[in-house]
Amino acid sequence: MPSDLPYASFHHPDGSWYRLWITHTTPKTARGHAWHLHASYDKTGTVAPLAGTLWWELPYGMSNWDFDSEAETLAAFRDRAGERLHKGYVMREGNSPAELVHSALTEPETHG
Repeated sequence: MPSDLPYASFHHPDGSWYRLWITHTTPKTARGHAWHLHASYDKTGTVAPLAGTLWWELPYGMSNWDFDSEAETLAAFRDRAGERLHKGYVMREGNSPAELVHSALTEPETHG
């Protein structure tokens, strides 16, 4: 089942990869967050991502960030996608609108 929430898989010529996706949940407590950004990656290029799976439906990744609004989550997605593009990664899989991912190329890098 295709997700209507953004997800993207980035690959670098050195073999490293980075997967980024958003999930939306119902908070279980009053302090919980409804919006989540997840990432899984291998910076060494020694482990290939598992192909043929619906990885963007996983409820968590290797790194996870929680947000209160969809707008905050989309902005964080764009920032992290932009980081990958600035570092030479290419988006090979995803449903992310081009303007969401590629607009990051014109924005200054915000994370190390």
